Amino acid sequence: MPSEKRRFTRIAFNVGAELKTDRLYRADKILNLSVGGCLLPIDTHFEPGTECLVRIYMLGAMSELSVEVKGVVVRCGEGSVAVKFTKVSPDSLFHLQHIVLYNSTDTDSIEEELDRHPGLL
Repeated sequence: MPSEKRRFTRIAFNVGAELKTDRLYRADKILNLSVGGCLLPIDTHFEPGTECLVRIYMLGAMSELSVEVKGVVVRCGEGSVAVKFTKVSPDSLFHLQHIVLYNSTDTDSIEEELDRHPGLL
């Protein structure tokens, strides 16, 4: 059995997102999200290593909030694009960590992951 390479737990997150490379692509939802990356339902081919910007939208009670993360495409296929996050502001990292924490069914595991990996690396 192959060893698990993922360092962060993934969650489904049913909010809109955008991926920006040389043009802008929109997704109605995020197939999976972790502190280290995401999988977006975008049916476009990108070369692995393509730099991008991902914006995750969250609707607040009074205003629209978003988390913005720089990343690189790691793979494409079957109508989706996988992005590894490479750079995030402290505020966006805080929100991203809490999104994953509060939408997970296993908060203890998430808290352990965040203790082991306080940033993206």
